[in-house]
Amino acid sequence: MSYDLAVGADVSIVNKAAEEVYGQLYPRYFAGSQPYDAGGTRATVTWDVKTAPVFDLTPPAYSEEELRARFTEGGAAGRLSEDQAAECAAGLRESLDGSTFQVVLRQVHVTVDTGSGPLVEGDVTVTVDVQATTSAEGLLTLNPLKAVAGDTSHVEKVILDNVVLPALLDQSRQVLSGIKLPKPDIPLLDLSVPVPVIQPQRAVAAMNLVEHGVPKPPFPDTWPTSPFFALLGMDTVRRIAEAATAYLEGKTFPADGSKDVGIGTAYFKATIAVHQVQCEVVDADIPTVRVHAAVRGSGSAGIDWIVGGSWDVYYDLALEPDPTVTLTLSMSGTTLKATTDSVSSFGLKIYPHGDILSIIAGWLANALSSTLGGLVGDALRGIEFDLGSLPAIPVDVDPVHLDVTPTDLTLARFGDALSLQGDVTITKR
Repeated sequence: MSYDLAVGADVSIVNKAAEEVYGQLYPRYFAGSQPYDAGGTRATVTWDVKTAPVFDLTPPAYSEEELRARFTEGGAAGRLSEDQAAECAAGLRESLDGSTFQVVLRQVHVTVDTGSGPLVEGDVTVTVDVQATTSAEGLLTLNPLKAVAGDTSHVEKVILDNVVLPALLDQSRQVLSGIKLPKPDIPLLDLSVPVPVIQPQRAVAAMNLVEHGVPKPPFPDTWPTSPFFALLGMDTVRRIAEAATAYLEGKTFPADGSKDVGIGTAYFKATIAVHQVQCEVVDADIPTVRVHAAVRGSGSAGIDWIVGGSWDVYYDLALEPDPTVTLTLSMSGTTLKATTDSVSSFGLKIYPHGDILSIIAGWLANALSSTLGGLVGDALRGIEFDLGSLPAIPVDVDPVHLDVTPTDLTLARFGDALSLQGDVTITKR
């Protein structure tokens, strides 16, 4: 896998949010007017986006000539050699590939009013190229690059190029800047900055565990078909399990007891501790997590004789074989949980440093097993932790405040990853 964690959505989710934003912002955004002087003729140009923007997550195609022109024409003319321009164009294409998409304004009604004579008006389609990038804060942000009009036969191109397209590009920047895609909230897990992966009709944010660096192409050509999904690589699942069970390392369990044995009072003290905690992910349709540990300890036992004096012996303790806890994964709302399913069989072994008197040997073995063995068993059977929650995606374009929240998530396997797939709800804050 070229990533450790990926979160994605198809274009239907994006367009649901776009419709909600458009409905609340129109006509504050998506409409406007300004004066324009066309060669001495003063006019008022009005534009009105009649329908909600439609996100087309098909990456725009840039020709070699178009990319090269950015380094050879206008203010850049003459600054670079042909070879340098070609090298820069190749670098620009690499930076745009997989991170750009289009927003289509299908019906932009433009009116030109000169104050005399009939109005000049018509509908045009405007396409805005947008690039998804990662901010310094590690958030995915959307940056409009350019706006292009389609059929310009109804409105003069000079009006579109100098008034309408710059205004719509500016408004697009204001609206899209309110969409920040946060990293998933996974406790005790350090993730790299997200890398945008734009593929036909699907947008994905790919991340790595920090020690694996930032994800790099090539990325998969196939993703889950659900409207919303998250994919966790097995290294990610294991690392979360390791972090969540770290509290077991060194955890101690003390026990003591006493008993009247007729010729005196028998007693014992012991402490056992968990060490060498290790986690593994077991490959299956729904992977399971196994936690292995060694449990060792020591103690003493003795008898206080009625006639005076005492007898003592020291011993080492161990749970054998080493316990193994099997955890199952399940969904609880938008949270992936791990819960103990079973604990392997084990027994408490006593290794005395001398002879244990037969009068207390059975009692001591039973007492240690029922106390220490029971305490450790209860602790292992009680392991439960969250592998992480998928946060709501905030959309904040004043006065619009929306949360796009994952819902109805189901657990499945997708290739080499664990998948959480479902839909979203869009609510106002």
